[in-house]
Amino acid sequence: MTLLNTATESKKFDTRVVERNLQRGRITPEEIAKSIAALPDDAENADYIEIESLVDEDVG
Repeated sequence: MTLLNTATESKKFDTRVVERNLQRGRITPEEIAKSIAALPDDAENADYIEIESLVDEDVG
């Protein structure tokens, strides 16, 4: 494979180009679903915050 082809393949499901690839027939909805299902579940690494904690209490 050429360098450009390799780079394009590696970004086939990138959120910035997935709609374009779908419209052009480069990928199918089934391939997207399969790609998403293969992603790891990193929920245990998430940091949860409350929106109220982001509000500056001095404003008002």
